[in-house]
Amino acid sequence: MKTTFLRKIALVAALAAGVCTGAQAAGLALHMGGDGSIKQYNDFGTWLGKSVMYRVTFVDDSSWSTISTPYFLSSATKPWLASNANRHEIITVPLMPITGNQAMLQEVADGKYDSYFKTLAGYLNTKTGAPQRIIVRLGWELNGKWYPWSAVGYAAQYKAAYRHVVQVMRSQCNVLRFEWNLSWGANPKFDWTTAYPGDDVVDVMGMDTYDQYNSGWSNMLNAYEGLAFFRNFAHQHGKSEAYTEWSDSTQPSPSGRGDDTAYIQGMYNWLQAGGTNVLYAGYWNTPSGGPNGVIYSDSTSYKITVPNSSALYKKLFSH
Repeated sequence: MKTTFLRKIALVAALAAGVCTGAQAAGLALHMGGDGSIKQYNDFGTWLGKSVMYRVTFVDDSSWSTISTPYFLSSATKPWLASNANRHEIITVPLMPITGNQAMLQEVADGKYDSYFKTLAGYLNTKTGAPQRIIVRLGWELNGKWYPWSAVGYAAQYKAAYRHVVQVMRSQCNVLRFEWNLSWGANPKFDWTTAYPGDDVVDVMGMDTYDQYNSGWSNMLNAYEGLAFFRNFAHQHGKSEAYTEWSDSTQPSPSGRGDDTAYIQGMYNWLQAGGTNVLYAGYWNTPSGGPNGVIYSDSTSYKITVPNSSALYKKLFSH
């Protein structure tokens, strides 16, 4: 490990601790679970007293057909983008259906499924009204082993597949931007830098960061390829950072740390320290998907599960 690298790690750690912070620049992002609804996102903004600017959505990954034709583009994405010229949508797109396997990564790279990605890009171009404000989060959480497009053991194939799909989609809509996305601490034995597909096909570097499987904020910051390492890697490549999914986790011990206000404060300080290089940060405000660290209740299907964190989040992020 080079001395210059160690100095950079020390610098970002100091910033994260609040030694030197600037005005928060990260765009307010959110996932509420209802990709076909924009009301939930507007209601969250009303509760917070600050408008959500980035809506995090997911295409249906059950088949190639559902991947290529997202059901929510005309009914939700288009009115969302039309409601405010500064709003964006982060559309999460798999490299294959959930029923696939890692061997298909090479098939994707070889162009076997190009027609589906061309169709998807065409729809993003014609059905959203503002494709230049769409960010495609492609093949997300690549360093985990829970999705069939995992790069673990298949780094070269993942890179090739990611590169090819970006090039195919840009051939149909050249204003789309792409996020390359990791998961904090997903697999400490896997060096995710080996799966980086190249600066020419990455616009934003993202890391999903949940408060689980850690021993506290210091561990999240300084762990092998943790937050400090990630920030340094993004800076080395001249890319904006994103924390597209983050939240408390109420999973039983030892995985989740529950109503953890120290984590909320730590994330706020970290985003502040990143300044204008942090493009957006999206709280995962839904009971689905595991963590269940709900901070805002819509009074019907969602209930607040972390009340102390909810109060602190509202205090910190409302301005």
